[in-house]
Amino acid sequence: MSERATLYTVTVRPRSRGAAPLPLADLADVLAGALDGFSATSADGGTVARVLSTARDGDDLFAIVEHGSRGIAADIVDASGAVRLRQTPDDLQLIRSGCLFRLPAGQTAGALAVHVSNGRGVKELFEQELVSRFRTARPGLLLRLDRLAEPDALRQAVAENRIEKLRLVRLEAAGKRTFGDTDRWVAAGKPARIQLEIGAHGRDGRISGALLERYLGGDGSALADIVAFGGLAFDSASVGVLLPDGTRRLFDLAHPEAGRPLTRALEGIVLDGAGEPTAESLLAALRGALGS
Repeated sequence: MSERATLYTVTVRPRSRGAAPLPLADLADVLAGALDGFSATSADGGTVARVLSTARDGDDLFAIVEHGSRGIAADIVDASGAVRLRQTPDDLQLIRSGCLFRLPAGQTAGALAVHVSNGRGVKELFEQELVSRFRTARPGLLLRLDRLAEPDALRQAVAENRIEKLRLVRLEAAGKRTFGDTDRWVAAGKPARIQLEIGAHGRDGRISGALLERYLGGDGSALADIVAFGGLAFDSASVGVLLPDGTRRLFDLAHPEAGRPLTRALEGIVLDGAGEPTAESLLAALRGALGS
């Protein structure tokens, strides 16, 4: 079983553009109220998130969240391969996770550690509903949950020859066509998006990182060379890399510092008789991920 935590910063800002974050003040109280009776369902009804319990301890607010999705037909088998039950697309497959907020009242930024079990996290739907509830409780203010990142992940991938592809995108206004064949797919009166992807042929192919190394090293002129191809200047560029853990990520070169989401392995999780993490061990593991 792979148990990890993804880390985020938590801020509150006025809704006006460019406004500075505010002190967190009573945010823990506001979020505790928002999590009371929390339940959210996606627009298509296929994904559900609900809070089973919350606990407050000083600056820490801990929630046990149950989440899952419908739409999967499957046989559930035991260790011997015998079918125990049949899951239909109408069944809801629920997973229990934990979320730990750390919200020092006198500071302008807090932290959130979200439990991800076997690659299945709860943050997206959970965040949407939580932000909506906060907006109702505090009109005029915006709750933001922004991922922490590993800004050197792309730089390391370039240094270790783990760049797999370059993706270039060109946006064309309505009525303006660089390629006449575009009208076969996009009406002439509609704006078009042209995408080009470059990679080496073969399972373990890599592309050169020389231009990327120049760009990440501070040579701003390298970006113009990166987005140029076939006599055209493209509008944006992204690079696909193979990460050390075997996963893949696409980095937008306009924001290379964003990096991949920062995660931490969760240690010491204890399972109960039903195979679910106990609340006590999950809280302790998430506190460890936040550094205490």
